[in-house]
Amino acid sequence: MKVLRSLIMVAVCAGLCAAQSDTAQISGFVKDSSGSVIPGAQIVIRNEATGMERRAVTNESGYYVVSGLPPGFYTLMAEAPGFKRYIKAGNKLDPNIAATIDATLEVGGITETVEVVAPVAAVQSETATVGRLIETSQIQNMMLSGRNPLFLALLKAGVQGGSFDSFSYGLTLGNLSINGSRQQDNMFTYDGAVGIRTRGNNASVGVPDVETVQEIQILTANYNAEYGRAAGGQIRIVTKSGGRDFHGSFYEYLRNEKLDANTWSRNRAGQPREANKFNQFGYVLSGPIYVPGRWNADRSKLFFLFAQEWVKHRQENTSIQTVPSLAMRRGDFSELLNAANTFFGRVRVVNDPTTGAPFPNNVIPPSMASPNGLGFLRAYPEPVPGFLQGTSNFIQTRPQPTNQRKDTLSIDFSPVAKHYFRLRHQNYSFKQLDAFRTGFDRAPMVWDRPNKVASLNHIWTVSPTTVNE
Repeated sequence: MKVLRSLIMVAVCAGLCAAQSDTAQISGFVKDSSGSVIPGAQIVIRNEATGMERRAVTNESGYYVVSGLPPGFYTLMAEAPGFKRYIKAGNKLDPNIAATIDATLEVGGITETVEVVAPVAAVQSETATVGRLIETSQIQNMMLSGRNPLFLALLKAGVQGGSFDSFSYGLTLGNLSINGSRQQDNMFTYDGAVGIRTRGNNASVGVPDVETVQEIQILTANYNAEYGRAAGGQIRIVTKSGGRDFHGSFYEYLRNEKLDANTWSRNRAGQPREANKFNQFGYVLSGPIYVPGRWNADRSKLFFLFAQEWVKHRQENTSIQTVPSLAMRRGDFSELLNAANTFFGRVRVVNDPTTGAPFPNNVIPPSMASPNGLGFLRAYPEPVPGFLQGTSNFIQTRPQPTNQRKDTLSIDFSPVAKHYFRLRHQNYSFKQLDAFRTGFDRAPMVWDRPNKVASLNHIWTVSPTTVNE
């Protein structure tokens, strides 16, 4: 049985070793008002959103550490015999960046409490990593055309390429250059799981739902070796968790050609506006899972977040091209002898490849015409009668429908104080029928890009000094 358990643990670790952890630790010293350390002080770290608690005891140096904590806001509670209880709320813990929270206890009874609110940290002094954290308020308030949170990386100095006003909602690397890197050199992770295709020129495997993003961390230099896999920067996206209260939201963003002006080329051709209907809509639900009066009645063990978003984009694309004339499709190029021809604007002579002499009147005799060559000419569509823009004599409008769907699931479960499970799953579907390929409708591409990203964390607090993740 022990051998079987060992094999299972090895298999699980092997399957998850490619992921990166978004958890971090809180540590600090507990001292009295004179600066002397207080060993044996009881420490409680409480997640302000979920109510989950982790406990520790200071050592002989008055030092404590609580590791394996998901990002969020925490309250520190410290108490020791002969001292007032100390409570410090609003301590922000960032993904994979340790936080130091010291406590100074005042002499008094344990029933007395000293409450402190943590200030906003202006400078990150716990690590040499060069980066920036995009927080929930910024994500909610920034205007994103297409609602792709990837472009929020542009808020970090040293990140170039892309644009906030570029309309992008589908698969993309954002054309981001981090400290001069190519876009293929950057790494995307979703809750620690790799979010790029290593066999597809590092293409993105999905687009996060901006409504479910808690934080975005952009690392540009000096990040730890555990990240790896990239010569450029790291863009790490952290998904929200559910909380002790129920929350829900519904939304829709739309565009419609009736609100747009016509293009210059279509106006000149006397054609109406292209169809362009864009609808982006979805919902987010989150909260606790419990049975009133029976299980998890205090709503502190199991939490969920589930979100779905759809994009329905119905647009038309117009292609303006130059195609062979009807006479050319028969091997008759006599119109090219006119210096005012619309194809070249000068005389072009067609020569016999066997003799080098011009064909009479620029017409290839039927006996010398290549069936394959004529086949290629006839593969082009015929010119549109009465249409001419420069050298272009063909115009066509075709639909290009796009359907996109995102499913996001977050589960946080703490059955007992020593065990914490976290599941994150993102399902992404993208389907599009191209209107044209190389300007024509002969072989348009059909895009079907289903992708899934998932991560599962188990944090086991073996003892106050030993944690396994």
